[in-house]
Amino acid sequence: MTHAVKFHPGLMLLEQYVEGSLSADVALAVSAHIDLCPHCQQLSRDITNDQACVLTEQQVASRDDEQEWNQMLDFITSQPILAANVPTQDNTAAKVANITVNGRTFQIPRALVRLAENQNKWLHLGGIATAKLPTADKQHVSLLYIDKGTEVPNHTHLGLEMTLVLAGRIVDENGEYGVGDLLINSPDDTHTPRTLADEDCLCLSVLSAPLKFNKGLTRLLNPLQQFFY
Repeated sequence: MTHAVKFHPGLMLLEQYVEGSLSADVALAVSAHIDLCPHCQQLSRDITNDQACVLTEQQVASRDDEQEWNQMLDFITSQPILAANVPTQDNTAAKVANITVNGRTFQIPRALVRLAENQNKWLHLGGIATAKLPTADKQHVSLLYIDKGTEVPNHTHLGLEMTLVLAGRIVDENGEYGVGDLLINSPDDTHTPRTLADEDCLCLSVLSAPLKFNKGLTRLLNPLQQFFY
């Protein structure tokens, strides 16, 4: 049975995504969510159409601007019509990529394919593994694998944490999250994510600052932030 996505980026974040005003790494998480969420696919198309309508209704400020606008339209409409680029079997296959970790193979969304081809090696700590993705922004982006029946120690956040479920399920104090669900946590949020006893999980993780582990001996993990961040 297909999982119904319940946790979405929110209207403002989708509008910023369509506008192109998000940082590249946050936009990556939103784009991967859209790949997995039919509701947000339609919503992003609607936002794009609405913004396009606003642009076309804007008045040209001066006669010079109007002349330049008409010249640009004339240039565009005078270009020859090119044949449609129909995807072949080879370049269609290039849009799909698989990730293998702990003997399991997962298919990842289109938005992550190019980055995943250059992922770093998996680092393992107990039932958790991470592989950083090469990005240019300040946020740290990685693939996060959590084995069956494994708990990420209770922690809070020193910045933004975005977690997109790519396969399997995770749960925390606030609910259960399946494929396509996007969790967004701030420094006000504390939780203990874990997998179920019979199902592992693969996620995309975007962090703007390190995690802070809270309880008992897990505080000793705070110096090991390079594993997550």
